[in-house]
Amino acid sequence: MQPRIYDKVGYTLIKTFTCNKLSDRAKGQLHYQLWQSNDDQSFGLALSKNESSGGFSAELIKVEDILSLLATLYQSAKPFHAISFKGLFVGKSANNASFLGAILVDQGVIHLHPQTARLLEVNTEYELWPLSFEKLLLSNNETSAEVDASEKPSHKRGPKTRTSTEMEDGNAVHQDAL
Repeated sequence: MQPRIYDKVGYTLIKTFTCNKLSDRAKGQLHYQLWQSNDDQSFGLALSKNESSGGFSAELIKVEDILSLLATLYQSAKPFHAISFKGLFVGKSANNASFLGAILVDQGVIHLHPQTARLLEVNTEYELWPLSFEKLLLSNNETSAEVDASEKPSHKRGPKTRTSTEMEDGNAVHQDAL
């Protein structure tokens, strides 16, 4: 079990995603976020919203911890229940494990078992999952650079306009416009 992370101080929000829940009968979608550590550049996931009822823990779960568990599950070569993710959470909400399962299905790391509705399987290329975050970071940086270049005005303020007033002696007095 990982140490308690009370908030996401020291992390940068990369993107917020939405996904369906594991059950076809479940209403609403889940919102989850990808975060990156400012210190070691590692990634973490956190649930952020459930559009319907049902509590969850919004704590940050490190991707390396998820990958470690997925490696164990993959080596067992057996389908598993979402409850297998329970140990990744400090929070005790009953929904945490299945909501993380839904996130990992959405991310393409695991998939639903073809014959048994409540079982999951690890995808063979699960170890490549963090590379998708790097691609996401690159595309975000390129997009923000394009936006910055197109939206930056050439001057913060327009040039100062000056008004001149002719004095009786023929000299002009220049004043900045208000």
